[in-house]
Amino acid sequence: MQYIKLGNSKLRVSRICMGCMGFGDAGKGQHTWTLDEAHSREIIKRGLELGVNFFDTAAAYQGGTSEQYVGRILRELAVREDVAVATKFLPRTREEAESGITGQQHIMHMMDKSLQNLGMDYVDLYIYHMWDYGTPLYEIMEGLNAVVKAGKARYIGISNCFAWQLAKANALAEKEGFAKFISVQGHYNLIFR
Repeated sequence: MQYIKLGNSKLRVSRICMGCMGFGDAGKGQHTWTLDEAHSREIIKRGLELGVNFFDTAAAYQGGTSEQYVGRILRELAVREDVAVATKFLPRTREEAESGITGQQHIMHMMDKSLQNLGMDYVDLYIYHMWDYGTPLYEIMEGLNAVVKAGKARYIGISNCFAWQLAKANALAEKEGFAKFISVQGHYNLIFR
């Protein structure tokens, strides 16, 4: 396995990251094809044997059960400091916004829920899953900075965004002294480019 530094971070990750969207309780999410914990363990174990040390999950994957499986399996099979764990959070719901939950509160709540699911004290990379058009960017960046300052996430990343959005967010972060996005997870496949 080859290893690289992720972006401008100090994270040393395998060039192959194991995406964990396929792990989780098939009855608790949008996909019926996900693998149960026993089969997920087999795949993660084999990945570790082959040198994979980078695992990517999300709070939205199968109602949080992907995070739960990944956390339990990694606690059983790996030393925490030897693996890099990434997870993602979705934007506020309309109901949250209407009830007065701020972007910062939402991010901290989602972070705490993910850490609870994973059974970990921190994640290596906390990823803004998709752009939140209903929340001011300042609230998002301030909320992400707060989880980094609290030691709950080492770095932040972004996925499913346009280049201008990433540039705007990192420019704001630089201006305000907030944590900047060190990675982007682009939605890139044969159908969507």
